Amino acid sequence: MKLQLTSLLLATAICAPSVYADTPVQLSVPTINLPAGDVSGVRVSALYGRSHNVKGLNFSVLGLSDIDNFTGINLGLFYGANRTRTSMKGFELGLANFNGGTAKGADVGLLNYTESNFTGAQLGLFNYSGSLNGLQLGFMNATNHINKGIQIGLINFDRSGTFVSKDLPVFPIVNARF
Repeated sequence: MKLQLTSLLLATAICAPSVYADTPVQLSVPTINLPAGDVSGVRVSALYGRSHNVKGLNFSVLGLSDIDNFTGINLGLFYGANRTRTSMKGFELGLANFNGGTAKGADVGLLNYTESNFTGAQLGLFNYSGSLNGLQLGFMNATNHINKGIQIGLINFDRSGTFVSKDLPVFPIVNARF
Protein backbone atom coordinates (compact mmCIF):
# COMPACT_ATOMS: atom_id res chain seq x y z
CA MET A 1 0.00 0.00 0.00
CA LYS A 2 2.79 2.42 0.89
CA LEU A 3 4.56 1.64 -2.38
CA GLN A 4 1.39 2.28 -4.39
CA LEU A 5 0.72 5.54 -2.56
CA THR A 6 4.33 6.65 -2.99
CA SER A 7 4.20 5.76 -6.70
CA LEU A 8 0.94 7.69 -7.14
CA LEU A 9 2.35 10.77 -5.37
CA LEU A 10 5.56 10.60 -7.40
CA ALA A 11 3.64 10.28 -10.69
CA THR A 12 1.41 13.20 -9.70
CA ALA A 13 4.42 15.36 -8.83
CA ILE A 14 6.14 14.53 -12.12
CA CYS A 15 3.05 15.11 -14.27
CA ALA A 16 1.69 18.19 -12.46
CA PRO A 17 3.83 20.75 -14.35
CA SER A 18 2.52 19.45 -17.69
CA VAL A 19 -0.98 20.61 -16.67
CA TYR A 20 0.21 24.20 -16.90
CA ALA A 21 0.86 25.60 -20.38
CA ASP A 22 3.54 28.04 -19.23
CA THR A 23 7.20 27.44 -18.54
CA PRO A 24 8.53 29.05 -15.32
CA VAL A 25 12.14 29.43 -16.61
CA GLN A 26 13.39 29.48 -20.19
CA LEU A 27 16.76 29.87 -21.91
CA SER A 28 16.33 31.13 -25.46
CA VAL A 29 19.22 30.94 -27.94
CA PRO A 30 19.21 31.10 -31.75
CA THR A 31 16.79 28.50 -33.15
CA ILE A 32 15.89 26.86 -29.80
CA ASN A 33 14.03 27.53 -26.55
CA LEU A 34 14.92 25.39 -23.54
CA PRO A 35 12.25 24.31 -22.62
CA ALA A 36 9.81 25.21 -25.39
CA GLY A 37 6.49 26.97 -24.74
CA ASP A 38 5.07 30.16 -23.32
CA VAL A 39 6.84 31.66 -20.32
CA SER A 40 5.36 32.76 -17.00
CA GLY A 41 8.40 33.55 -14.94
CA VAL A 42 11.97 34.30 -16.06
CA ARG A 43 13.37 34.14 -19.59
CA VAL A 44 16.97 34.70 -20.68
CA SER A 45 17.68 35.32 -24.36
CA ALA A 46 21.32 35.06 -25.50
CA LEU A 47 22.32 36.47 -28.91
CA TYR A 48 18.83 35.94 -30.41
CA GLY A 49 15.77 34.31 -28.94
CA ARG A 50 12.19 34.09 -30.19
CA SER A 51 9.18 33.26 -27.99
CA HIS A 52 5.45 33.69 -28.42
CA ASN A 53 4.16 34.80 -25.01
CA VAL A 54 6.19 35.93 -22.01
CA LYS A 55 4.86 37.15 -18.65
CA GLY A 56 7.41 38.08 -16.03
CA LEU A 57 11.07 39.02 -16.24
CA ASN A 58 12.96 38.86 -19.54
CA PHE A 59 16.71 39.39 -20.03
CA SER A 60 18.24 39.86 -23.48
CA VAL A 61 22.02 39.43 -23.36
CA LEU A 62 24.28 40.52 -26.24
CA GLY A 63 21.55 40.48 -28.85
CA LEU A 64 17.86 40.62 -29.60
CA SER A 65 14.96 39.25 -27.59
CA ASP A 66 12.02 38.70 -29.95
CA ILE A 67 8.57 38.13 -28.37
CA ASP A 68 5.02 38.24 -29.76
CA ASN A 69 3.21 39.32 -26.56
CA PHE A 70 5.03 40.56 -23.49
CA THR A 71 3.89 41.57 -19.99
CA GLY A 72 6.41 42.44 -17.30
CA ILE A 73 9.97 43.77 -17.13
CA ASN A 74 12.16 43.51 -20.23
CA LEU A 75 15.88 44.20 -19.65
CA GLY A 76 18.46 44.38 -22.44
CA LEU A 77 21.85 43.72 -20.87
CA PHE A 78 25.29 44.10 -22.49
CA TYR A 79 24.06 45.61 -25.78
CA GLY A 80 20.75 43.81 -25.56
CA ALA A 81 17.73 44.98 -27.55
CA ASN A 82 14.04 44.16 -27.14
CA ARG A 83 11.47 43.47 -29.86
CA THR A 84 7.79 42.85 -29.16
CA ARG A 85 5.76 42.06 -32.26
CA THR A 86 2.14 42.50 -31.08
CA SER A 87 1.59 43.77 -27.53
CA MET A 88 3.87 45.04 -24.76
CA LYS A 89 2.68 45.90 -21.25
CA GLY A 90 5.29 46.84 -18.69
CA PHE A 91 8.78 48.29 -18.52
CA GLU A 92 11.54 47.97 -21.13
CA LEU A 93 15.18 48.97 -20.68
CA GLY A 94 17.54 48.29 -23.55
CA LEU A 95 19.84 49.67 -26.18
CA ALA A 96 16.80 49.69 -28.48
CA ASN A 97 13.15 48.83 -27.82
CA PHE A 98 10.95 47.95 -30.82
CA ASN A 99 7.20 47.38 -30.45
CA GLY A 100 5.45 46.25 -33.63
CA GLY A 101 1.95 46.70 -32.21
CA THR A 102 0.72 48.53 -29.13
CA ALA A 103 2.63 49.30 -25.95
CA LYS A 104 1.63 50.41 -22.45
CA GLY A 105 4.19 51.30 -19.80
CA ALA A 106 7.68 52.72 -20.12
CA ASP A 107 10.46 52.37 -22.69
CA VAL A 108 13.97 53.51 -21.74
CA GLY A 109 16.71 53.21 -24.36
CA LEU A 110 18.71 55.02 -27.00
CA LEU A 111 16.02 54.17 -29.57
CA ASN A 112 12.37 53.52 -28.69
CA TYR A 113 9.94 52.63 -31.49
CA THR A 114 6.26 51.73 -31.25
CA GLU A 115 4.47 51.17 -34.55
CA SER A 116 0.93 51.66 -33.23
CA ASN A 117 -0.43 53.28 -30.06
CA PHE A 118 1.91 53.97 -27.15
CA THR A 119 0.51 54.79 -23.69
CA GLY A 120 3.05 55.76 -21.05
CA ALA A 121 6.56 57.23 -21.20
CA GLN A 122 9.30 56.88 -23.80
CA LEU A 123 12.69 58.10 -22.59
CA GLY A 124 15.57 57.98 -25.06
CA LEU A 125 17.70 59.71 -27.63
CA PHE A 126 15.11 59.01 -30.36
CA ASN A 127 11.46 58.13 -29.67
CA TYR A 128 8.72 57.24 -32.16
CA SER A 129 5.13 56.11 -31.71
CA GLY A 130 2.29 55.76 -34.21
CA SER A 131 0.05 57.62 -31.77
CA LEU A 132 0.94 58.92 -28.33
CA ASN A 133 -0.87 58.97 -25.00
CA GLY A 134 1.73 60.11 -22.49
CA LEU A 135 5.28 61.43 -22.58
CA GLN A 136 8.15 61.38 -25.04
CA LEU A 137 11.39 62.75 -23.58
CA GLY A 138 14.44 62.73 -25.83
CA PHE A 139 16.66 64.52 -28.31
CA MET A 140 14.19 63.81 -31.14
CA ASN A 141 10.58 62.73 -30.66
CA ALA A 142 8.15 61.77 -33.42
CA THR A 143 4.57 60.58 -33.73
CA ASN A 144 1.78 60.56 -36.28
CA HIS A 145 -0.65 61.96 -33.71
CA ILE A 146 -0.62 63.01 -30.07
CA ASN A 147 -3.95 61.93 -28.57
CA LYS A 148 -3.17 63.24 -25.09
CA GLY A 149 0.40 63.86 -24.18
CA ILE A 150 3.59 65.86 -24.34
CA GLN A 151 6.84 65.74 -26.26
CA ILE A 152 9.93 67.31 -24.68
CA GLY A 153 13.09 67.46 -26.79
CA LEU A 154 15.20 69.47 -29.19
CA ILE A 155 13.08 68.31 -32.16
CA ASN A 156 9.44 67.31 -31.71
CA PHE A 157 7.52 66.04 -34.74
CA ASP A 158 3.77 65.42 -34.89
CA ARG A 159 2.46 64.64 -38.38
CA SER A 160 -1.01 65.91 -37.39
CA GLY A 161 0.42 69.31 -36.36
CA THR A 162 1.64 70.96 -33.20
CA PHE A 163 -0.18 72.91 -30.52
CA VAL A 164 0.83 76.09 -32.41
CA SER A 165 -0.70 75.09 -35.75
CA LYS A 166 -1.99 71.99 -37.51
CA ASP A 167 0.09 73.11 -40.51
CA LEU A 168 3.33 73.09 -38.47
CA PRO A 169 4.44 69.47 -37.84
CA VAL A 170 7.75 70.31 -36.10
CA PHE A 171 8.22 72.36 -32.96
CA PRO A 172 11.30 72.66 -30.72
CA ILE A 173 11.55 72.03 -26.97
CA VAL A 174 7.88 71.27 -26.10
CA ASN A 175 4.85 70.05 -28.01
CA ALA A 176 1.62 68.95 -26.34
CA ARG A 177 -2.04 68.14 -26.85
CA PHE A 178 -4.63 67.57 -24.12
